[in-house]
Amino acid sequence: MPEKKKYALGHVPNTFLYNGIGLGIVVSLARLVFGIKVRRDKETVRMKGPLVCMGNHPSFLDPIIMAAVLYGRKINFVAGTFIFRNRFIGPLFARGGAIPKTQFRSDSKAVKGMLTVLKRGGTLGIFPEATRLVDGTSKHFDDAIARMIKKTGSAIAVMASHGAYMTWPRWSKSGFRRGRITAEIKSILPAERVKKMSIQEIHEYLLQQLDYSEYHWFAQHPRAFRSKAIASGAQNVAHACPRCGKDNVMTCDKDLLICSSCNNRVRMLPTGFFCPESEEDKAFRDMHQWVEWEKERMRQRIKEDGFLITENARLLLPLDEHVFREVGSGILRIENGQVKYSGTQCPVEEGIELRKGKPKKGKNNAVSGNYEKVEKVFPVERLRGLKLNYGKTIELIEAGGQINRFLPENPQRIFEMQTAIEAMQEKIALD
Repeated sequence: MPEKKKYALGHVPNTFLYNGIGLGIVVSLARLVFGIKVRRDKETVRMKGPLVCMGNHPSFLDPIIMAAVLYGRKINFVAGTFIFRNRFIGPLFARGGAIPKTQFRSDSKAVKGMLTVLKRGGTLGIFPEATRLVDGTSKHFDDAIARMIKKTGSAIAVMASHGAYMTWPRWSKSGFRRGRITAEIKSILPAERVKKMSIQEIHEYLLQQLDYSEYHWFAQHPRAFRSKAIASGAQNVAHACPRCGKDNVMTCDKDLLICSSCNNRVRMLPTGFFCPESEEDKAFRDMHQWVEWEKERMRQRIKEDGFLITENARLLLPLDEHVFREVGSGILRIENGQVKYSGTQCPVEEGIELRKGKPKKGKNNAVSGNYEKVEKVFPVERLRGLKLNYGKTIELIEAGGQINRFLPENPQRIFEMQTAIEAMQEKIALD
């Protein structure tokens, strides 16, 4: 029987999975392995009526942290649909009450599931930034959640966590770092106060309460994180050299980022901050400053006549909710407010199933598709979102929800491509 027929969205989380497996095993192990120390908020746990608990989204660990803070209160978490594509984890999340939400666009089924939770007086766990933080600094989000809260008259709890970003940053290619994560309920807004506020006032409250920089917090509360290769993967975001200014030239050697062009050397300290290796070297203080510099450079670059980014790439399309297949290859071009793919494409049923970026072995997985020349154009203002796996893939989500996954020949360029698309979107919005 299909999973969606077994469990209605917004149902009460299965007690055995949530309390026994989730809190009893997963949360307990995570607290030991990742050094999680939370301040359990008994007042929030005892609150009657619907509750929306929100927090920033610095790492994979955020739902575990929130579940620990609100221990004793079952939470229906809102999670990206990609999690439910996993044949093993997906069914567990579904039975545990998680609600799949398609990223970057309205999802009526997910909204219905969220309303179901709140109408029965349950607890909804949301990370409104939708994607994990790239540089440890909070992101803006729209007022959709404020509208739902106003409609349901729910109370609001805002969770603050510290250390999750540096424990397992989104760009990491060396797994997690051993350190310490702390968390607590930062603020509570009772339902009585919510009812007296406008949607705009609720939205402004959420933006204010969720405004956060891990680096600003660490400057006042320093912590050390242990890893044999603490900087591994950072070169896929901090790709441009602070000294020579060239793009996609930073390489990594354990805790060092080294420019392949001018040999500028930047060390990542156990505290997560950067420092120059010598007096001749140049470094930004932290990942946020490095990223903001790269973004501003891109804002200026796209204004130049003849601006163009080109990259050879392979195209993958979804066969079903679990499997993507390679259907062609060609050239990605980013220019004039659009992304264009010019290359080949075959029917997805005839495409090649990949494993770790390489063709999966099997007698029915040979290169035999009926390829045709195609040109796919993605105007940046109509893109519903970007899904990025730094150093691996970039996905363009079309207005209708179609996912186009690209594997660039030089995967380090993904962040450069992201900043170009976002800069164009900003420019169009301002014009």
